[in-house]
Amino acid sequence: MKKLIKITFLIVIFLLVSCSAKEAKKVENTIPCQRIVSTAPSITETLFDLGLGENIVGVTENCIYPEAAKSKPKTGKAFDINVEAVAALKPDTVFVLSAYSELAGKLQSLGMKTVVVEQSTVRGFIDSIDVFGKTCSIEEKAAEFKEKFVPYIKENAAKNSGKKVMILVGRDYESSSVKDAYIVGKDGFLNEIIALSGAENVYQGDMPYPKIQLEGIIALNPDIVIDVITASNLTPEKLEFLKKSWSETDINAVKNGKVFVKTEDFWSLPGPRFVKIIEEIKNILE
Repeated sequence: MKKLIKITFLIVIFLLVSCSAKEAKKVENTIPCQRIVSTAPSITETLFDLGLGENIVGVTENCIYPEAAKSKPKTGKAFDINVEAVAALKPDTVFVLSAYSELAGKLQSLGMKTVVVEQSTVRGFIDSIDVFGKTCSIEEKAAEFKEKFVPYIKENAAKNSGKKVMILVGRDYESSSVKDAYIVGKDGFLNEIIALSGAENVYQGDMPYPKIQLEGIIALNPDIVIDVITASNLTPEKLEFLKKSWSETDINAVKNGKVFVKTEDFWSLPGPRFVKIIEEIKNILE
């Protein structure tokens, strides 16, 4: 009888422990953002800055910053996400940019929790921090992170210098002179950054990225030219060739030695490092 009681007691203890373990596991599984897939470089960078880097189980091939992002499993390119590859990673949360609503729809149709964030503008990026904070239950951390950007977006944060800036985001890189250039217009990101830096966009039209030729550049006559070229295969020789292509252009920027070629990736990403762009433009204006 004593032996039976002892065995019964052990069974009860085992069942209690088992139930407790299951309950603990159940609670653990409800913790949000334990397995995150990021579908854009700006999202990946933001997640790392929020301390969620270790929770990321998948990124795009374009996610190269910070360094730790390079070793994460890949789900395709930023503009061509492999939905099956995302599903295979068994994420509990997938973050998608608002520009890719079709991708968000596909992921949601497969039963994956998909959170859409707007990061195409400076204000959109800053507001997206709240979304990350709420989704991943790190509101306090998100609020602290968001606070660092306040000095850069306050009205009149930088005094208007009156300098006219032209930013190029693409052109014919094989030509010995500047041609088929796409410049920043009302794009919502770099256009806003120009203003936050204390300068003026030389282009005042309504197009986001107007295409112009050399004659148009000469007519606009910018005081400063920033040629953004973030190609990964840019050799020192090629860079020198691209800089030299501006040498005969009859504009104030060339005359005053104010043509700058920027190759850092953050110049084309509406992520946390937008403050570096502002600081660099401010330095150029001095």
